[in-house]
Amino acid sequence: MLALNDAKEYLSALGIELPDSVLQLLVDQVNTIDDCLTTNYSAPTAQLIRLYLVALMATANGARMISSQSAPSGASRSFVYRSLAGAWRGLSGMLAQLDTHGCTEGMVPPNPTQQAHAGIWLGRGGRMCCDE
Repeated sequence: MLALNDAKEYLSALGIELPDSVLQLLVDQVNTIDDCLTTNYSAPTAQLIRLYLVALMATANGARMISSQSAPSGASRSFVYRSLAGAWRGLSGMLAQLDTHGCTEGMVPPNPTQQAHAGIWLGRGGRMCCDE
C-alpha cells in the first residue's frame, strides 16, 4: 500500500506539489489496485508502480512543478504549470515497462501534454458518371 508520506516525498523530489487533501484521494485510488500488484510483483516493483502512477495522476490533475526556490532570508518559489511533457513521457514509459500484468490499465490518465486536433470534412453526393 502506498502511504501519503511516501507519495508526498516522491512528488517533492520531482518538484510536484499538490494539496494533501487531493494527494490523499489520488493515493486512495492507487491503492485500489493493491491486490493485483501484490499478486504479480515483488514488493519493490509494486511500490515503484504505485509511485509512478500517483505521479502521473498528479501531473494530469494540474499539479504545479516547482521551477526555482530561494531560501533563508527571502523565501521565494517559482512554479511552472503543465510543462511536464518530458516527465510525463518518462513516468509513463517506466510505468508501462514495469506493469507487464496490466494492473494500472484504465487508471493512467490521458497525456495532458497532447493536443487534440479536430476538423470538419464536408462531402457532397452526386453522380460520378454521365450515363443519362
